Amino acid sequence: MADLVPADVFERLPERYRRRAREIAARVAEIDMLLRRCDTGALRDAAVRLRGQLRPQPDVEMADFAREFKTACGDLPEWAVSEATNDFLAGRVENHTGQFMPTCAEFARHARAIIAPFVGEKNGLRNEAERLFERAEDEARRAALAVERADPDVRARVRAMLAAAKAGAPLPVTGRAHIGTTPETKAELDKLRVRRPHVSKLPETRLVKGKRS
Repeated sequence: MADLVPADVFERLPERYRRRAREIAARVAEIDMLLRRCDTGALRDAAVRLRGQLRPQPDVEMADFAREFKTACGDLPEWAVSEATNDFLAGRVENHTGQFMPTCAEFARHARAIIAPFVGEKNGLRNEAERLFERAEDEARRAALAVERADPDVRARVRAMLAAAKAGAPLPVTGRAHIGTTPETKAELDKLRVRRPHVSKLPETRLVKGKRS
């Protein structure tokens, strides 16, 4: 588990997060067993099965195919190689005609697609393990803040700060014009307004001009 959660970090975790770290380590170990690379015999058996039912690729020597097949699929687990072989022989692989043997790249790509969910789960668990200590610290901070906010003295200080802030804030703008002016002053201001006559633009439009012509 040390490769997932260092020992010094694990010792500082609360028990609930330690339990989750142990669960992650156990599941990662299971996935590692599932993804354990196969031996050469499993690859040879898969190549023989493919060759027995499908035609070889044109202009490809079987010795060259066997060497490249080992290179492309040597890190895959035995069960994934077997499943990929079954899919090609049963015609379950999309865009494969079922006549010729798959290339090394096609076979390896399909086999890796089979193990992709387990690889993704393992990566997700590793990311979760790396964030366990951060999550524990965040939870401790939230708990401390909740206790502090429940303190009557703290609540009183917050209310005093809010009252002081509101006391020094500017008055809200109501949007009413000439607020605080007398009717006489308002009348004088209205006299200064420039009243422009309304001129219609309709006679200048193309529709009206077209009717005139």
